[in-house]
Amino acid sequence: MSYGKFLDLIGTAQRRVLVYVPYLRDPQMGNALRAAVVDRGRRVRVVVLTVPFFAAKEDSLTNSLALSGAGVVEAQVASTTAYVLVDDHLFSSAQLGRAANVADLRVLPRTASNTFLTWFMGALGDGRTVTNYEAFLRIGGRLK
Repeated sequence: MSYGKFLDLIGTAQRRVLVYVPYLRDPQMGNALRAAVVDRGRRVRVVVLTVPFFAAKEDSLTNSLALSGAGVVEAQVASTTAYVLVDDHLFSSAQLGRAANVADLRVLPRTASNTFLTWFMGALGDGRTVTNYEAFLRIGGRLK
């Protein structure tokens, strides 16, 4: 599947977009996720699980997603491969979130979705939610 079609799927999601990405700095993916969050015509749950070290960086787009209303959770996860569940379709890639041209994007079988959901929910339980205030400060916000 092409990266453009993958982004279109995020844009047309009806129920959920669950993302594990160690470091999100690709503006195309960030914009697709943000659009899914702010679209009032659909009720799409967008949750991003990320690694604290990368989420704390100024150029991490997870902070702007937290400010736009997405659930952003930080947890120590040992995987460098990113996973995205769009409704019932699971995708994986080692480059996802880091580069604008993802060559290794794979669609995983439906049976993998339940395994991913079990793992994802467990990792969310072990993680910590990024607050709007933290996200604001991380992107260089200043309070006067």
